Amino acid sequence: MKKWSVNLPVPMDGTCNFRDLGGYPANGGTIKKGCFYRSDALHRLSEDDLSWMEEKKMTYVLDLRSRSEVEQAPDRIRENFTYYSIPMSDRMNDSQEALSIPERLSDLYITILNTHQEEIKEVMERIAERNGEPVVFHCAVGKDRTGVIAMLLLRLAGVSEEVVAADYSVSAENMKSIFEEQRKIFKQRGIEISDVLLSSPKEEMEITLDYLDSTWGNAETYLKECGVNAEDLEKLKKILVE
Repeated sequence: MKKWSVNLPVPMDGTCNFRDLGGYPANGGTIKKGCFYRSDALHRLSEDDLSWMEEKKMTYVLDLRSRSEVEQAPDRIRENFTYYSIPMSDRMNDSQEALSIPERLSDLYITILNTHQEEIKEVMERIAERNGEPVVFHCAVGKDRTGVIAMLLLRLAGVSEEVVAADYSVSAENMKSIFEEQRKIFKQRGIEISDVLLSSPKEEMEITLDYLDSTWGNAETYLKECGVNAEDLEKLKKILVE
């Protein structure tokens, strides 16, 4: 019998897809609540949002957006926040010269797994060094780059593929209004975006999970390949689960 449900976004003024990874069934328990958050960009945060984040000790931010995205819309955070920019490309928000629109989302996620191993290593090390204290990782819409990181964390902790795909799949509905904005921006740049790229079908994450397992065996082996050391991997597994 199903004993879990996909986490709803935290009601905030400046984000649409700010979600706790906590509560999902994992090896030996459940993912800790109030510690690991995935989100869309934080450049629209209100004063109330920032005060809530401070109250929850959620002041450690990992920004996965490209340098150009950060320059165009820097996160709105306070001086006491700890902020790391760990640039990863989603191939859709690059400069016009570097633009490469994937045919389907799983192609993008597989490319991220293959080409951003150094960045993924740093993300995991930053989360490990928090030792269970709250951390927020985000990209532009909290779906693609953020979705890959969330998938790796959840699978490392033993969360089922079914739950990982379900958690991923709700982003499109959460981000509906933002996607309409993005579509207009792309149109202004003379680019017609396929509907599938502004969606989050669970099948795309399932294809990515199959690729991860068939290529590396599992998330832990993949993260070792990225260079994450055994001590940090054990720490991550311990701090993720309660």
